[in-house]
Amino acid sequence: MNQNHLIFGDYTAPDPDEDGYVPAFATTSTDNSGRTQRGNMINTPMFTVAAYNLKWTDLKASVASNIVKRVLGKSSFQFYYFDIITCTWKWGDFYVANIDPPFYRLNDGEERVSELSFQVTAINPL
Repeated sequence: MNQNHLIFGDYTAPDPDEDGYVPAFATTSTDNSGRTQRGNMINTPMFTVAAYNLKWTDLKASVASNIVKRVLGKSSFQFYYFDIITCTWKWGDFYVANIDPPFYRLNDGEERVSELSFQVTAINPL
């Protein structure tokens, strides 16, 4: 059986942790959406954006660096991922806002990151 992997631009990342690939969707509604005085919701969705929360633990610093270099500070990057909506692997344009990779080992030549986690957010809506 073939195995696909997450790809950031031209870099194939190691597989994330078992709980390290979590889809998240955010729907933006119009200003006039809200609850009536009786508590009923009146909602007019405008669009939904997909995001994926990614996590790797106990990574070599060089591996974490390879991932971070492809996403940090970019207005967008190409990301190859499994789309939960279409149940297919596909390419899309994404961006990253925040990355906090804590180190737990700084021995020369053996540097390791305890966890690398961040959210990739799609540029275009669903």
